[in-house]
Amino acid sequence: MLIKDERLAAQIYNKGKTGTPKEKGYLLLKPEEAVYSNYRKDIELKEEHKKRFAENNDRNIIYHDLKERGLIVKTDNVGLRVYDRGTDAKGQASALVLPKEHNKVIDFSDIFSDLDRKLDRRTQIGIIDAENDVVYYVIESIRWPKTKLKDGAKQAINDESVKELIDKGYQVNSGLKFGTHYRVYDYESKHAPWLIHIVEKGITWLDITRMVRVGHGVNKKIVLLHNKRWVSFDWIKP
Repeated sequence: MLIKDERLAAQIYNKGKTGTPKEKGYLLLKPEEAVYSNYRKDIELKEEHKKRFAENNDRNIIYHDLKERGLIVKTDNVGLRVYDRGTDAKGQASALVLPKEHNKVIDFSDIFSDLDRKLDRRTQIGIIDAENDVVYYVIESIRWPKTKLKDGAKQAINDESVKELIDKGYQVNSGLKFGTHYRVYDYESKHAPWLIHIVEKGITWLDITRMVRVGHGVNKKIVLLHNKRWVSFDWIKP
């Protein structure tokens, strides 16, 4: 949507750098920006626009939530680019946020694609609950350097899924009491720093939030294994 009224365009943009300035003082609003500007009563969307823009409702919800937290947010085809407070919105975004619905089966394709870009910003997801509240997590690729078992320790687990950890000297024990498959120690750790969960078919984003909640409560990092890739999840407050 193109705002051609120069005064209105400036008014909208000056509220958290909403939209993209164009020549002649015009302002280009992406669907998420237009929906939010309508919410703030800066513009009034026609019903046809409301209906069309609602097709990207997950993105609208995340955009609205981040803007209400006072953050600068830009949109593109991949996700929502977020700038931390005090950072320059003309530079690299602080994070890319990917919207996820809590009851949907997890799909890592867009997450892995963003991690593989290896850009100097965080990869985040925003999980939307039934009341359109959002919980955010930072996702990172995990690499396991070699370590060794503690003196006298014995490896009790024989699971091909975690063979990489076993071969590299990590102690792997059951994680049942934490609601995950395994807990993992390196040589230096007294308590297990990691909880490992092997992603199986049918697991939803709600299941992930449960795991991270438990891990956060016991000061352990949740690591998921999916298609031979290790990724960690950490809660973050934008």
